[in-house]
Amino acid sequence: MTRPSTRPELPEPDGAETGIDAQRLCDAASAVFFAIVRYQSMRTGRSVPVPLLLCPMSTPPCPCDFSRDELAQAEAFLLRLGFIGRRHDSDMPMVDL
Repeated sequence: MTRPSTRPELPEPDGAETGIDAQRLCDAASAVFFAIVRYQSMRTGRSVPVPLLLCPMSTPPCPCDFSRDELAQAEAFLLRLGFIGRRHDSDMPMVDL
């Protein structure tokens, strides 16, 4: 008998490459994460507490420096790590901190 997986089902982006350099993936994930944090802060009008461990030592890269596929892989990576979570009240793939 097989145990059910606890990992969320994540759709593969259309035309996704099979791999991305690990450092590039981490850089893209940092860009996505801090873009979400900035958006949440602007939307709510208050700062979003971020664990010191996740704070970058320099300005995070801009998401515009990455391809759409790299950003999709970065989002899936952050979802797998549990740093962001999918909203359940919408079919649109949005994230919630």
